[in-house]
Amino acid sequence: MKIQYNLTLDEILNSTGGKAVIAGDGTGPLVFNEIFTDSREDFGRNALFIALKGENFNGEDFVEAVFKNGGYCAVVSWDFLEKYDISKYGDKIIIAALDTVSFLGDIAKFYLSKFNLKKKIAITGSCGKTTVKEMTYNMFLLAYGKEKILKNDYNYNNLIGVPKTILQLNQNHEYLILEIGTNKKGEIKKLSEIISPDVGAITNVGKSHLLEFKDIEGVFQEKSELSKQLRNGCFLVINADDTISPVRYKNKTPEGVKTVLYGFGKQSGYMPDILCESAVLNKETGKTAVAISFKGKKYSAGINFNGNALIYDLLCAISIASVCGIDIETSLKAMENFNIPSGRMQIIQHIDNTGAYVLINDTYNSNPDSLRAALDFVRTNYPGKKKIFVLGDMLELGDSAPDEHIYIGREISGLADYIFYKGDYSDFITKGLEEKGFFGKFFLIKDDETFKNDFKKLDKNNAVILLKGSRGMKLEEYFKEEIGKSNKSKSIC
Repeated sequence: MKIQYNLTLDEILNSTGGKAVIAGDGTGPLVFNEIFTDSREDFGRNALFIALKGENFNGEDFVEAVFKNGGYCAVVSWDFLEKYDISKYGDKIIIAALDTVSFLGDIAKFYLSKFNLKKKIAITGSCGKTTVKEMTYNMFLLAYGKEKILKNDYNYNNLIGVPKTILQLNQNHEYLILEIGTNKKGEIKKLSEIISPDVGAITNVGKSHLLEFKDIEGVFQEKSELSKQLRNGCFLVINADDTISPVRYKNKTPEGVKTVLYGFGKQSGYMPDILCESAVLNKETGKTAVAISFKGKKYSAGINFNGNALIYDLLCAISIASVCGIDIETSLKAMENFNIPSGRMQIIQHIDNTGAYVLINDTYNSNPDSLRAALDFVRTNYPGKKKIFVLGDMLELGDSAPDEHIYIGREISGLADYIFYKGDYSDFITKGLEEKGFFGKFFLIKDDETFKNDFKKLDKNNAVILLKGSRGMKLEEYFKEEIGKSNKSKSIC
């Protein structure tokens, strides 16, 4: 990708700790205006190729191709020097680094330092961070205009996606909005050090990636690394109603950082700065009427989504926007026609030859907390409807996976009429169901055709159907037609 500001070879080496093991023959460039990591990309003469290595890819296999296609400079690991004869590259520049992914992060950190942005925002949490990022972006969009804002697309929130986003900065940008994620210890710390945010937001701490973090305490220790990286005068935005007490963040936050709380005020002793007094769903329109108070003033609006989990996301985004100078009225106006990204509590009204039913597509991901939130939403808002659950495994829970699936089985036993289940933890789900005396019908999804036939036979009139599973389960593929029609109608609007 082209970058706004040129980087000299000395700047690159000094900011990354890399070493030029071959420095060229003097005919190649020593100033770079382009950085790329995919050898298939088009690139110019003054381009720097970073050969990233991961579990399923190795960019070093394509260094030869880059050089043959006119590339002059490549960044490789020290291992590359042992595996390949580099003497044939005497006219090229080869930089060796301990870790090329870290090298990319260091380059991005240095590049970011060239910009005098008004606010750099980092958002993390077990659930909701992508939605909060998109909501925040829409609020900034309305307040400041598209050309002044850069965000990471989709969920490119890791040690590769975040640096690549930063390298897209140009002289027009004034605000940087980044979602940051983790599935390995230390990633939030590294990402926070790269960004050096002015505003850090932690949506919640829940049972996510327990394979790596073991328990909620481990998740908290990882997520709270964001608060540690804030400086005097910065802002920390946190959920006042979360399982982790706000005071625990305060103990990890440097002096001079201002804390902003949001929520429904459910935790005694922690009154939110931005408080949602009510959120009422209109089942006919699908909109939710929200009432919010902030600094003694009350605000109301109709928003295009529902469910407490998404209201929390809304409050988090409003809090971020507020500390960046955007008034509540503007933030709420930006949400009036905001559509939640597909797969996140997406409510679809559908009619077919088996009846009229509500389909809730919440397939973006699943963990015990987000699944319970979805169950609570169904229980609260559709008490009189037949309940059909299409569920899949909750992945990356480590040793706690069997117990967590048993717990979920117990919780849905008195709620569901029909359950279709896909995944390896079906025995634990059924154990939980049996413990609580499940009287509905359970179907194990063994193959696509059997599922389609069993599902087709159901009387779905006046039913609510919940789709919920981890990303790897791909449950949304069973409902491509319904979801596709819903997404198309929203894009037309």
